[in-house]
Amino acid sequence: MTSLRDLQIAFVDGAVHEHPARICSMIRNNGLAPQRRLAIYRNNAREGFLKTLTATFPTIVRLAGEDWFRQTGCEYLRRHPSQSGNLHYIGGRFAAFLYDYLRTTAYGYFADVARMEWAYQEVLVAADRPALEASAFSGVAAEDYERLTLDTHPALRLVESRHPIFAIWKANRPEATDASAAISLDDGPSRVLIIRRTDHVELRELGAGEFALLSAFAAGARLGAAADAALLADPDLNLGAALARVLELEALVAFSIRPARPPACDVETSSLPAH
Repeated sequence: MTSLRDLQIAFVDGAVHEHPARICSMIRNNGLAPQRRLAIYRNNAREGFLKTLTATFPTIVRLAGEDWFRQTGCEYLRRHPSQSGNLHYIGGRFAAFLYDYLRTTAYGYFADVARMEWAYQEVLVAADRPALEASAFSGVAAEDYERLTLDTHPALRLVESRHPIFAIWKANRPEATDASAAISLDDGPSRVLIIRRTDHVELRELGAGEFALLSAFAAGARLGAAADAALLADPDLNLGAALARVLELEALVAFSIRPARPPACDVETSSLPAH
């Protein structure tokens, strides 16, 4: 007797990988040939996949054209079939796929545009948290500021590219005229903040210092290390103003004070046993 697991594997092999022989032997011929039944299912699954992928990456569709996107989407489906019953997540590997697919061509920047569009999708379904207010720091002692770690909003993403991906995205919005021809790929870099608001998703470009500061916070760096990273990115940055700006953008939700690192222990190498 065929187990449920073996049946599911055979079905995926036939419906996704187009090796139908095994699963067709398990399908009843009840007025419609098994191969035909499987082809109908395969077509519906493919069309649903492509429809969702198209809605997820509208800028790539407009840049590349629907025919190219459909052909590329079919190849993406073949290599990366959905791992979830929720179609929302099928685009999670599309940017990496485009990078491998196009990195030796003039269209390698598509991968960075796709990273930004996928970040947009991620913030749509991310958790919500109330933003941190400046008054929350009133009880923090001055000597503890350097040891602060600040948590970025769960519905926030940061995307950086050497290409002008924000300008490309704006020029290829449905409501925009075709201004992308005036954009040079040498007009980058672009550093984009994507954050969900109450009724929309906001995208905006940040300066190098603010972007480095927020990126360091997102990576779990202490305030002292984050400040160093921001000043390295922009030596002229007004750090106080940058911190105020980050709070104004409602990009932070919580903070904690890490304990000071213990001093390094001096080891008397002469006392170590010889090997």
